[in-house]
Amino acid sequence: MMKRILYILFACLAVSCVGQLDDDDPIGGGGGSEAEAGAGIVLDFTATWCVNCPRMHEAVNEAMLERPGKIIPISIHFQDDMACEDGKALIAHFGVEAYPSLVANMSRETLITATSWNLILAKFDAAADSLQPCILEAAYAPGDHELSVLITPRDYGTYSISAALLEDGIVAAQTGGSENYVHNNVFRGFLQENLLGDPLGTLAAGHQILTKFPVPEQASGSRHIVAFVCHDGIVNSAIDLRLQ
Repeated sequence: MMKRILYILFACLAVSCVGQLDDDDPIGGGGGSEAEAGAGIVLDFTATWCVNCPRMHEAVNEAMLERPGKIIPISIHFQDDMACEDGKALIAHFGVEAYPSLVANMSRETLITATSWNLILAKFDAAADSLQPCILEAAYAPGDHELSVLITPRDYGTYSISAALLEDGIVAAQTGGSENYVHNNVFRGFLQENLLGDPLGTLAAGHQILTKFPVPEQASGSRHIVAFVCHDGIVNSAIDLRLQ
């Protein structure tokens, strides 16, 4: 009975709060996205002092146009005012040594420094998970400052979940760009406890599981959350939720 009540409550939240990123033309790093079932992520390792980073931002935007609704970018800054501790940990985990660099779907094997959109797509496709994508539904309760994510696996497997807090519209000088460069999808940190995702255990197809994350009170306005589920460390499905 309690489980049924939780799902009814979640459904009510989802109707009022689930959202996608605005479909405006992106300016600067990252761009917007409308995530669909089976969407994945790209980690864009960048910095304001990096002369070639705007070229990577453009390549990511082009890749997103080639895969509408399938690619969600996360821009991780290094040694500038937008860097964060979880970002530093990801840089160390993936062994990033050059900027710009990119990782597709959390797969270490996809690390590249090239700024070619077709190479990004090749890496993205190579890192696609072999299982059918989970169905993800997300809702944000502003009064409780809490994110709820309902996961419905479509294949048996061992899964984990992550939730990345991002920020759009940060104006800062960018080498190779402009003095008023607009930085989007800037990674501000994870909401989960474990860097590479909180374990969900082994789940059967159709077995729904509800997870919740506390959200910092200042996380509103131009901020949004990318929740993604991994199977054996590779992104299986992702969703992008605008905070209201």
